Amino acid sequence: MKNTSLLFISLLISMIAAGCTSRTQSTSNSVIASVDGTHLYLEDAMNEIPEFVFEEDSAGAIQTYAEQWIRKQVSLQHAERVGVSQTEQFREKMDRFYDQVLEAQLKEYILQENEEELAVTLEEAQNYYQANKDRFMLDETYMQFRHLTTRTRTEADNANREIANGVPWEDVVREYSVDPDLQLRQSSMYWPESLAAADIPALNEYLSIMGITERSPIHFYEGQYHFVQLMDIKSEGEYPELEWLIPQIQEWLTLEKSRRITNAYIRNLYLQAEANNEIELADVSDIKAILSEKFKNQ
Repeated sequence: MKNTSLLFISLLISMIAAGCTSRTQSTSNSVIASVDGTHLYLEDAMNEIPEFVFEEDSAGAIQTYAEQWIRKQVSLQHAERVGVSQTEQFREKMDRFYDQVLEAQLKEYILQENEEELAVTLEEAQNYYQANKDRFMLDETYMQFRHLTTRTRTEADNANREIANGVPWEDVVREYSVDPDLQLRQSSMYWPESLAAADIPALNEYLSIMGITERSPIHFYEGQYHFVQLMDIKSEGEYPELEWLIPQIQEWLTLEKSRRITNAYIRNLYLQAEANNEIELADVSDIKAILSEKFKNQ
């Protein structure tokens, strides 16, 4: 099963790394670059070039992209020839990548199956506020930040560059984000430092040391590329504004529901596997004996 999965994901990554240039059914037959039989089509290049770059100098932008594509293809094809994809290190990394993507997709599946339970009404948020009113004086730093998630490193680089060049955030999100509506909405809110991008620990750490308008390095996590930009800070001891507090509570409660539903689903999977005698786990004494034998033979 693992070998089949590895073969599938290896082929998938090879296709992605090639920039999908192996498609013979391109909407255009205009080949603008080739490396040892692998072609780059005009339409594919245009799809990868940011619109504002293309508008400034379309021919130059295409040529620059084609040159970068050629260098990448030369490296990829050399890596294939020397057997990089056949090494144990490559297979181990592919196994880890496969497991990460599979686990992430399972969580998405669980939430899609329970979508109705995730909704948080205005009344729920207000009731939560009334029940916890004393807790809402800021007892830690709150942050407003932008979080962008893309499918490819190229998209992340392009988005990061466009923000640096002053392209409006809304335009960048619409162009590159895997979930534009969600990330636009979240970027207008304030989050306690402990919960800011908490699902991706590296981003949470970046936010804790960044200055206003500073952008983090691009971070690869669970098959996607992420970066954050810090926009505002409200210090500990300040009082929150109700106009952003209620939507914030709705987001927190949605996140909490997501975690509860996902954890319950996975817990039930564990209990079912345990009931079916599908799980075996060595006890502490067995592990100690195994470790003792291992170090004795070294």
